[in-house]
Amino acid sequence: MNRSRTLWCAPLALILTSLGPRGAVAATIPADKLPEGAGPPPASPLEAAYLRDLHAGVHRRWADNFLRLVGEKLEAKDPLNAPDRSAEVDLAIGANGQLVSTKVFRPSGFPGFDDAIIEILKDAVPFPKPPLAIRSDDDNVHVHWLFARDQRRCGSLEVTRIYDPIELAMPKLLRAGRLDEGVLRVALARASGQHVEPQFTLLANAWIKAALKEKWATVPMARPAAGRGDADALAWLKAALKRPELTADAGAALTALKAPVCPLVKASLESQNPADQQTAALALASAGDAACAPGLIKLLDTPKARPEARAAAATALGAIDDEAAKKAVAEIVKNESDNVTVRAAAVLAQVRSGAGRVKVIAMERTLRDPSPELRAASAAGVVRAGGDTNLADLYVLFKDSDPRPSLASLRELEHLKTDESTKLVARLVRRPQPEVEKLAADILIRRAAHDYFSALKPYLDPKTDPGVRGRALIVADDATLRSLAPDPQLGIWVYRARLVRGEPDLAADWFVGYGTKLPPAAQAEAMADWAATIALPAAAGPAPAPSAHAAH
Repeated sequence: MNRSRTLWCAPLALILTSLGPRGAVAATIPADKLPEGAGPPPASPLEAAYLRDLHAGVHRRWADNFLRLVGEKLEAKDPLNAPDRSAEVDLAIGANGQLVSTKVFRPSGFPGFDDAIIEILKDAVPFPKPPLAIRSDDDNVHVHWLFARDQRRCGSLEVTRIYDPIELAMPKLLRAGRLDEGVLRVALARASGQHVEPQFTLLANAWIKAALKEKWATVPMARPAAGRGDADALAWLKAALKRPELTADAGAALTALKAPVCPLVKASLESQNPADQQTAALALASAGDAACAPGLIKLLDTPKARPEARAAAATALGAIDDEAAKKAVAEIVKNESDNVTVRAAAVLAQVRSGAGRVKVIAMERTLRDPSPELRAASAAGVVRAGGDTNLADLYVLFKDSDPRPSLASLRELEHLKTDESTKLVARLVRRPQPEVEKLAADILIRRAAHDYFSALKPYLDPKTDPGVRGRALIVADDATLRSLAPDPQLGIWVYRARLVRGEPDLAADWFVGYGTKLPPAAQAEAMADWAATIALPAAAGPAPAPSAHAAH
C-alpha cells in the first residue's frame, strides 16, 4: 500500500482499533451499487467547476476508500454501516486552498462517522484554490457538504455565502473590481429593506471609471468624475478632444470645469489638415481663449475650408472678447454671398448676452428669412440679446415648419433660467416636432420646473414617439412606471424618471432587475445618469435631466 493510500485509511484504522476484534464482516450495502447522488445545482459555471474539482479529491478518500473498506471490513450491523447514516459539515477554504475551519453542522449520531469526515477533509488539503468570484467577504469559500453512508456518499455539496454589511463590503468589492458582485449586494440590501445610498453612488462611480477604458465611452460618463477631480476622467476628456464625434462635448465639459482648451488643440487648429482644423474649432466653441483667436480667424477667412469648420470657427470667435475676433465675424455677416451656414453662425456669434433692444431689432429683421439657418440664428439672438423682455417676439416660432429655429431658441433659453423663459419652453414642448419636444422636455426636467411638467402629460399616450413618451414618464403614476419597467424601449426611461423624481431606491431596483441585461455601453450610460443626478452635491441645484446621449 502506498503512502497516500495509507493516509486515506488512517480514520478507518483508528475506528477499527477502537472497536476491538470483529466477527464476520459485511458485504457492501445495496446503496453501494447505485450511482452517487448529486447536490443542488451550482449558481454559476465557475462555481460548478470549483465544486467538481473539490469533490474529486475528497471522493477518492471518502467513497472509493473509506466507505469501501467500511463495507468490506465491518459487520452489516456496525453503526458505520447504518444505511441512513449521514452528517453535514461546514468548511471554510482559504484563497490559498488551505482548510481554515471545519464544523459538523448536523452530526450523524455516531462520533466515529463524524470524526472520519473531519480527518478525511484534513487529509485532502491543500484543496483547489477558490476563484475570487465565489469567495465570501472574508476571502474564504464556504462549503456546506453532506457525507452519507448510502448512495449520496459525498456528492451533495454547495457554496454558501457569508456577507458583510453592504457599507463594509462595497468599498472592498470595488477595490477588487467586482462590479457584478456589487450589484448583487445592492439587490440583497434592497431585499432586506435597506436604502441604497451612498453605496450605489460608489458603485456607479467605479462602474464609470472602468467604462472610460472602453472605446465606446462618452463624455457624459467622464464629466461627473472629472467634476469631482478624478485625474483619469480629466485626462480622458482631454484625449477626447481629438475625436471628431466627441470633441464638441469634451470641449464644453472642459470649459465648464475651467480647464484650458486652447493649448490642447492649438496645434491642430493651425495645421493644414481640414479635419483637424474643424475638430479644434468645435472644441473651442465656448472656450473664449484669445490665444486661439488668430487660428480661428484664419480658418473663418478661408473660403475653401469646409463650411462646417468655418461655422465652428465663427461660433468659437463669438465667445472671445477680442477686437480682431469681432471684426472677422462682422465681415462674414456683411458678405451676403458667403455660405449661409457660415453667415448664420456669424450672425449669432455677433450677439452678446444682454446686448439690449437695438440688437434684438437687428435680429428680428431676419426672423422670417427664407433660410432656416438664418431664422434659427436670429431667434437664438433675440433670446441672447433681450432675455425675458423680448420673448414675445418669438411667436413666429409657432408658425415655422422647420425645427431649427425652435431648437436654436431652446439652446439659448436653457441659459436663461427665469419663469418667463420656462413658460416659453413649456409652450415649445408642445410643438409637433419630435426634436423640439425632446429638447424642451429635457430643459424643463433639468431645471426641475415641476409647475410646468403638466405640459408633458399628453405625451404619455402610447402612440407618442418613444423618446418623447419616455421623457413624459416623469409625470406618470407609479403603476404605469412599474408596468413599463420591462419594456425594451421605455424601461430605461422608467429608471431616469425615478432618478429625477428623487426615488433612488426604486431606480436602483430597476437597474438590478433590468439594467444588468443591457449591453455594456448602455449599462455605463445608466450609471452616468445616476452620477449626473443622485450623486450631485446638494449645493449644485436641481438634478439635471438625462444626459445628451439619451436624446434619441
